[in-house]
Amino acid sequence: MKFRYLLTGTLLSGAVLLSGISTYAATVETAGVAAEGITIESTEASSDQAPAAAENTPHIEVDENAKIPDGVYAGSISLGGLTVAQAREAINDYYKNISSSTFTVDTNGKKILTTLDELGFTYDAGTIVEEACTIGQCGGLISRYKTLMDLRYDKVVVPVTHSVDTALVTEFVKDKVAVADTPAVDATITRDDNGDFVVTPHTTGLATNQEATVQTILDAVNNQLAANMEVKATVEVTEPTCTTEMLEAIDTRLGTYSTSYSSSAAGRKTNIAVAAGYLDGTVLLPGQSLSVSETIKPREPEYGYAIGGEYLNGETIESYGGGVCQVSTTLYNALLQAELEIDTRYPHSMLVSYVEPSFDAAIATGSKDLVFTNNTGNPVYIASSADGATLTFSIYGKEYRPSNRTIEYESVVVSRTTSTPKEVEDPTQPTGYRDVKGSNHDACTSYLQKNIYIDGKLSETVRFDTDYYQASQQTITIGTGAATTTTAAADTTAAASSTESTTAPTEAPTEAPTTAAPEETLPEGVDPPEDDE
Repeated sequence: MKFRYLLTGTLLSGAVLLSGISTYAATVETAGVAAEGITIESTEASSDQAPAAAENTPHIEVDENAKIPDGVYAGSISLGGLTVAQAREAINDYYKNISSSTFTVDTNGKKILTTLDELGFTYDAGTIVEEACTIGQCGGLISRYKTLMDLRYDKVVVPVTHSVDTALVTEFVKDKVAVADTPAVDATITRDDNGDFVVTPHTTGLATNQEATVQTILDAVNNQLAANMEVKATVEVTEPTCTTEMLEAIDTRLGTYSTSYSSSAAGRKTNIAVAAGYLDGTVLLPGQSLSVSETIKPREPEYGYAIGGEYLNGETIESYGGGVCQVSTTLYNALLQAELEIDTRYPHSMLVSYVEPSFDAAIATGSKDLVFTNNTGNPVYIASSADGATLTFSIYGKEYRPSNRTIEYESVVVSRTTSTPKEVEDPTQPTGYRDVKGSNHDACTSYLQKNIYIDGKLSETVRFDTDYYQASQQTITIGTGAATTTTAAADTTAAASSTESTTAPTEAPTEAPTTAAPEETLPEGVDPPEDDE
């Protein structure tokens, strides 16, 4: 009995299978597929095997008149009942319409227009049609039959492969979208006629996040493809480097210093005023550094500089920019009082008259510079004034030092050798002849010392680099030859004039460096050699 039931079940299964197979040709015809127009380049699986994996889908060659089964879609495009040629045309028409339509990027309300064609849009209609033709034609007999039956109740969507050129999208975002950005504007600060600070508020900006915007466009094309698409650029608010709040914190004079230049020649006075003007109003944010030599521009007529005297090889020469070292020196001392960080500072080659040893700061194009950094944690404002007699620099900011702490600086002279004039007899010149060249500069070794006081008591001393100043000697040539009365009188007059204009005292100034330094005693409008340009 058991054997009989088993035999009966087998016969019934076979009958069902034969019935399905016998009706397969009719099913194909009903589905609109001309099976004879399709050639499959693979070995057909047996009826009890599972359909092949997608990556193993065989390549097929189809007749242009072969029809695609009903229920087959390429994306949103219905291909059912169309011939291969018709399907390819339908796909091409669809994508050409989309690729040529307007593609809009909205960046903060401004519309930037392009097309997908301009972004390198591509697709492969041939591959799409080929894959559509494989539906119901691959796998074993039962598998193919089942696929065709399923199409009566549910559609099959063939994945559509399309893309844009990432490089072109990136270029479009950079050159077309990002140009609509609005930059942030820093706050600014000035001083009115009363010396009060006036702050102009900052404004925020808008900047395109280019990387994120490129990805938005790629995602839209890949996942939401349609005609006349519009996407939003990723726009971010940008803050200025210098805000209103930062500048409003400037309320204290951190340091100030003055030197005198009232006896300087006109050209030197001009140069001091010009150089100081380039520094006046400078705002230095926390951590920012400043080069004095770069800030005051090249010492040339086109930047406002005039001829000024300087020493070269013991001789007084005329050159543009003479006097700018007094500007850097005065600023240096103001910076010391404010305790800003000094990155680079050079002494003069010889002592100067307007500050004590080691209080000077020389600049020379390409070789010497004064560089400093704002280490206060808040912006600082540099103010200068040059009225033709007194040069003053002041550093303003927010006080960052304890109220019970004070500082002072002193020039510590390690050694100093006095230089005296040298007289030279010249028998070729008549008696009474006198010619003065150069000036006396003492040889000096010194250093700057910073004394720090807490509650009025000395707490710490800080020693700065040791400076070495060269000596120079004034030469006085005296005539010892025969002379006529007329010649002697003329030479005496000339000698008196020369002595008055070129002789310099040998004593260093003694006034405290925290106040206005004494007037320079070098010859009119003259600075040490190679220190002023």
